[in-house]
Amino acid sequence: MKKILLLSLLVATHLLPISADSIAVNINSRKVDGIIDSKLYGQLFEHIYFSANNGLWQELLFERSFEPEHFAGIPPRDGYFDGWFVDDENVLHSPTRYEQPINLTSVSDKEYEISMDIKWRSYKLANHSWSGGLMDIRFAFKNKADGKPYFLRINDPYYEGRKSREESESPSFSIGTKDEIEVQGFGGRKRKVESIIPIISQKAAKGEIEEDGNWHNLKIRCFKNKVEILWDNKTVLSTDKLELASKNDIVFWVNYTEAYYRNIKVSTIGSDEVLFSGIPQDVKLPSVAPQWKSFGNGSFSLVKDDAVNMRYSQKITSKKGKSGVSQGPQNIVKGEKYIGYVYAKGDGKGRLSVALKDGDRYIVEQTLGKPTKEWKKYDFVLSSAEYSGDADLAIAVEGGSIQIDQASATTASGMELGGFRPDIYKAVKELNPTCLRWPGGGYVAQYNWKWGIGPQEERVRWPHWMWMDYDQNVFGTDEFIKLCRQINSEPIIVVSVGFERPEADSTEILQDACDWLAYCNEPATGKWGSKRAANGHPEPYNVKYWEIDNEMWEMGIEKYEAAVRKFSRALREIDPTIKIIACGGFREDNDFINRSGNYFDYLSLHHYEVASGYESGPKKLQEQYLKYADVIANSPNPNIKLFISEWNLNSTDWKTGLFAGGFLNMCEKTPVVELGAAALFIRRTDAPDWNNAFINFDYKDLFVAPNYQVTNLWQDNFSKYRLAYSGDTGNLNIVATMIENGSGVIVKIVNATDKEETLTINGDWKKISNATYKYYAPGSLTAANSMEKKDAVSLKEKEIAPSGNSLKLTVAPLSAGVMIIKY
Repeated sequence: MKKILLLSLLVATHLLPISADSIAVNINSRKVDGIIDSKLYGQLFEHIYFSANNGLWQELLFERSFEPEHFAGIPPRDGYFDGWFVDDENVLHSPTRYEQPINLTSVSDKEYEISMDIKWRSYKLANHSWSGGLMDIRFAFKNKADGKPYFLRINDPYYEGRKSREESESPSFSIGTKDEIEVQGFGGRKRKVESIIPIISQKAAKGEIEEDGNWHNLKIRCFKNKVEILWDNKTVLSTDKLELASKNDIVFWVNYTEAYYRNIKVSTIGSDEVLFSGIPQDVKLPSVAPQWKSFGNGSFSLVKDDAVNMRYSQKITSKKGKSGVSQGPQNIVKGEKYIGYVYAKGDGKGRLSVALKDGDRYIVEQTLGKPTKEWKKYDFVLSSAEYSGDADLAIAVEGGSIQIDQASATTASGMELGGFRPDIYKAVKELNPTCLRWPGGGYVAQYNWKWGIGPQEERVRWPHWMWMDYDQNVFGTDEFIKLCRQINSEPIIVVSVGFERPEADSTEILQDACDWLAYCNEPATGKWGSKRAANGHPEPYNVKYWEIDNEMWEMGIEKYEAAVRKFSRALREIDPTIKIIACGGFREDNDFINRSGNYFDYLSLHHYEVASGYESGPKKLQEQYLKYADVIANSPNPNIKLFISEWNLNSTDWKTGLFAGGFLNMCEKTPVVELGAAALFIRRTDAPDWNNAFINFDYKDLFVAPNYQVTNLWQDNFSKYRLAYSGDTGNLNIVATMIENGSGVIVKIVNATDKEETLTINGDWKKISNATYKYYAPGSLTAANSMEKKDAVSLKEKEIAPSGNSLKLTVAPLSAGVMIIKY
């Protein structure tokens, strides 16, 4: 960072002079220039890509309650996905996010009719503008000659743009084809997106397409080159300009809306031939619960409304030999014990057993008995003895019929740590995040904290998919606080304002947030404090920091500001000592601070830097944060501080390390920034996106990324006493602090250029006793750690010989390091 000159520092007269072309700093080790809050070194601990459930929290079995998934056949997209499914009344429900197709059938060169009852509700969802703009329901009903589909599309343009209802076009029906078009993007840049190009369209009459959603009858009548669309038996579209195709794929699509279908039928026009009826094959109940695989010659089925947890249990019948279900691979470690339980009931004849199984070989097996007609819990302990390697955890039946439900397994070593997976826990503890922001992130919008308290066996999984998982809620509030206490981290809890839910739910949503605070902070004599005590935690948790939702930009400042005022008042009535965090990032942040700054203590900002911004990003961010500081200083609440609650570089190589060092240096030098939380924290390596996590794991191992390594080095050498310095730092990014016992100085140095630099450090100390430089300099921006090579980026160390009260350091290109000067 060039020419950082702190005019407030009176440099001692005995300091060495600086030549005009040198890179040197003069440090006044006796003058504290400011106090740095250690909570800059926090992490966002969101339930994303198994970071919590089946990750840090060591539940070895996925979806342990044997519920069917919402249409597992759709390749999952990043973020939310609640899937296609059929309810008890045979109504097909669509997903509500992202463009997700489901196949019905294919029809040869026939004249046919697709008919159904449909209820469709167009509405705005958070972040919809990131999806590409389309918010609709559509039907692929016929193929073109090139095989691409024709679509019937029903949409409401009001929800696809930012215009008012009065300015927007009317809802409409259209027939079109998908093609790529160029649209205006951010910063004046153009980008290409897929869109439906209409061949013919018709505005909907009043009552045909409504926001509330009512049942309508839809018929799509397909002839050779003609289609006729009937809505409630009235023709709304018709064209004879279609190309002919020998095969026609019939597919339902939705994108960022919500639809229900019933009485679906495809039939030949002019005859009684039914080509399809009922529900799509992909949403029919499977014989074996997802995440489990079957083995043996027995029979398998999911039994509805006879379960310990939720609605389904797994039935296994095996008259001869063993049959069962298994999950794996599991990482089996020599000498480890695998501890768990499974609930079962049966015919009294079938023998139940559990095992660690490598192919057809049983490594270790335990017989649990012959379950009878009442549900009973069966505990097990499987010792790996001398075995190391992969194996499946199997539940087997022999000689009869047994239903199983609510299976769980962990390790003895994990239980000793309080339920955490040892290697991930070790990496988390060694990083020592000073605060943890939980449970999200985007996860918060769907989360109900009451799902995650009470006995583990009574907790039910989420009804929908998110971040590749149907979360079993095994990691909830009590487990989170336990983690924070064990690693000495300050908990920060994020509550939802229910942006996506109807206004009628607002009172309940606010009450949920208040109840959560009461559960955490009120005495054991209170309504919710007594529930916490009953769950084994009589003493209040005294959670100090409460954030009001996450990334509320699409809610709009007016609605969000009203929510902040309402939630702040209500939460502070329960506990006046808490600190309130409000979301920033609005264009209207300045007005927000001036109008409502008295309702919050911190403004939460996010920043994910593009990969090329590893050097320039921290400089630009400091300029931005200093502008916030000016606004705050002149606001009704000049005590507001910034919480950079999500930050990282969009990369996984050494650039992330350089950015982390530069960013943390910038934060330490910018007093308005008081709290920080990096993201991603923990990620399973097979996740489809967000490949910038600090800790990366699979079922048996992990590696840490350069952002972890640099943050860890910086934090290991943290001091709250910032020191002023003067001089020319050239292209180096530097921060200086005093060792807290006064025995020396810490200088953190980032050289994000490809040029070697020589830095002279002068001080007002009489003599330097020793100086050590620990640093990362892998020599390439693309150097990256992996499971195969965990130390591709490795720490180096060297002693620096002082000359009196001065020393010279050769700073390697593309490096980040810490100089410890003792005197």
